[in-house]
Amino acid sequence: MNQRGVAMIVAAGVTAFLTVIGASVLMRSSHEASLGRRSASRQAAFYMADAGIEQAARNLATPTDAGDDTTTMNLTGGSFTIDAPASVGTLLYQATVHGASGSEQRDVEAVFLLTPKSVFQFALFGDQRVNVLGDAITDSYDSRLGAYNVGGNIGHNGDVGTNATTAGGVTVGGSIFIDGQAAVGAGASNPTSLVTGYNPAFITGGTSPPSDTQDVVAQSRSFPMPDVTIPGGCTTTLPPLSGGVRTFQTGTAYCPNGDLTVNGNETLTASGPGVKIYLSGELKINGNATVGVASNPSWMAFLIGATGGATLEGSISGSTDVYAAIYAPNATIDISGNAKIFGSVIADTVNITGNAQVHYDEATSTLTDIGNLYTTALKSWRELN
Repeated sequence: MNQRGVAMIVAAGVTAFLTVIGASVLMRSSHEASLGRRSASRQAAFYMADAGIEQAARNLATPTDAGDDTTTMNLTGGSFTIDAPASVGTLLYQATVHGASGSEQRDVEAVFLLTPKSVFQFALFGDQRVNVLGDAITDSYDSRLGAYNVGGNIGHNGDVGTNATTAGGVTVGGSIFIDGQAAVGAGASNPTSLVTGYNPAFITGGTSPPSDTQDVVAQSRSFPMPDVTIPGGCTTTLPPLSGGVRTFQTGTAYCPNGDLTVNGNETLTASGPGVKIYLSGELKINGNATVGVASNPSWMAFLIGATGGATLEGSISGSTDVYAAIYAPNATIDISGNAKIFGSVIADTVNITGNAQVHYDEATSTLTDIGNLYTTALKSWRELN
């Protein structure tokens, strides 16, 4: 019995020892598992913050238009939240992003440098709608390299675009030719379905030889269309008409009240770059008129604003040559007849018919003081916790 008692005591001791060892191992394993889960969550939270930094950069592409910004998003494995950006210098913005996964949070602060980007990115752009009909054509060139189609100065960036996301946002018909892409509103899963009258033979996709695989694309985000604001110190009196020629002065902003009509055989020109003409009424350019500087279309820009929410009409017709950029976010621009545009036309609605031609001048992309569009570059970042 003594032997059995000793055996029981030893067995109990061994059992207790093993129990303690097992509990210790279990506790250590549980602790290590908890640490592993926490480490994984912290890593995931950092990835969430990194995704938020990318979104902050997208938001800052249009810094004064916060209405379409994404400031919070749930992703697989976590979420992020972006604080309102703060200006920390000329075209420098600071964004703070909070990434979360499980119970873990990682906070990252980033500073971005913004570089202005021109609103003139298309041959034709209609916020609500763009119609290219008849025998109209679009293509591109760069006036900094010389005259259109001289020495091979002709390109394939005659893009047309719209922010519309419903069928008919772009309408094409007749024997038109778009030497470029047709870009529809952001998020369209089947972009070609939004182009009424689509025929791949008449759209090159911006390549030579043409490629049907990228004729029609969806924009990555809505193209910004800020309202026109007349600057202080704007000159209300137009230059005098002398011998049928009206010459606008270098670096001057003009804001005549009401309409501006250019009659047949009249010429509007500029003595140098930086001419801005702000209109609160209608722009009418009639047959046989010449507007702008043939060698430098980017020297003259027409900025058409609406009063009282009215939709304005702008017509360019006849055998007219226009060497200029036209921005009219609340207006309908009609281009017809044998009119030729060397520059860019951005409006609420654009209609081009007849034998009209639009040759997108890539030099208008230097007009960066118009619009609310920027490229963003990450200058620095640091983790706050």
